[in-house]
Amino acid sequence: MKHALSLALFSLSLLLITTTSSNAQAPDGFKTGYIILNDNTRLEGFVKENFKSKAAVVFLAADGKKATYTGNDIKETGFDGSTYISYSSDFFKLVSSGPKASLYQKVTDASGQIIFNGSEAVGVSSGSEGAVKDFFIRTSKDNNLHLVTKKNFTDVVVSVCTDCPAVTESVKNKTAGYEKLAEVIQLYNQCK
Repeated sequence: MKHALSLALFSLSLLLITTTSSNAQAPDGFKTGYIILNDNTRLEGFVKENFKSKAAVVFLAADGKKATYTGNDIKETGFDGSTYISYSSDFFKLVSSGPKASLYQKVTDASGQIIFNGSEAVGVSSGSEGAVKDFFIRTSKDNNLHLVTKKNFTDVVVSVCTDCPAVTESVKNKTAGYEKLAEVIQLYNQCK
């Protein structure tokens, strides 16, 4: 009798653990993640990126509520080990960060997307400059994203990194070029 009761409790425990584990798994197409709303509220749940077609993410909360958020609706989202910020209606993936500067890559093109305030359409997004896959620098002294292309690399890096002669000289002397942009940002972050 005692053995049967122990076996029944053990089986019930396994059933509860299995049920709890399966409830914590992300639904198809979603990944465990978070969003940060414009009022700095952080919500944990499941995220599905919809960057290519809608320049948006779909968020599924723990209570089962599903909502779509554009770059106008949230400040940041994170899933799959990556962080994405929103800026001028578009989303940008964080490539590297440090105390002085961060490097981002544009992942959406929100131009032409309708902007809503609640359910009311209030305008059409012009999006941000640059194309999908372009790189941008954001410094701690300036909250803007600065587009960096092969063509403007020297001008942008020299103007953004003026307080670090090691970086500006390596860029001016062509020892560091566009293809080493991530390394240039790392060097800038190490500059005193």
